[in-house]
Amino acid sequence: MQIRRSTKADTDVMWRLWDEFTAEATFTPYPGNAFEPALVTDHVALLAEEGGEAVGTVYANVSSPHFGYVFGLYTRPAARRRGIARALMRSIAAVLRDEGRRYVVLGVDTPNESARAFYEQLGFVDAARTLRADVEDLLGR
Repeated sequence: MQIRRSTKADTDVMWRLWDEFTAEATFTPYPGNAFEPALVTDHVALLAEEGGEAVGTVYANVSSPHFGYVFGLYTRPAARRRGIARALMRSIAAVLRDEGRRYVVLGVDTPNESARAFYEQLGFVDAARTLRADVEDLLGR
C-alpha cells in the first residue's frame, strides 16, 4: 500500500471516493456535502493506493496553526480490515506534525459506533460536542 498527498490530477478519483463515502456514511438528517475540487487543493488530501488502485482517502483542514481538522476518512469496502484507515490517520498525523500542528481534531456522528470505537483505539478522547437543532423547532414555529 502507498499513501501519498493527492494532487489536482487526482481530482476525478477523489470525487468518486467522496461520493462513495457520503453515500455510505451519512448519519445526519441532511445530506453530506457535495465534492468540491477545492477539497484537494485547499486542504491536505491523502490518497491510499494498492496495485495502482485507489482504496482510501482522508482530508484535513489546516486553517488553524494549532490543529488539523480531519474529515472524509474513507476506505472502500473491499479494502477494509487491512489497516488502511489506521495508516491514513497516521499519515495525516505525520503531515500535521511536520507542518507544526500539535493536535488532530475530528467529528464523528453519534450513531456511528464503529467509527467512534476506531478513533478511541487510536487514542482520541471526547473533547467537545456538536449539537444541532431543527431551525423551525428553534424558532418555536
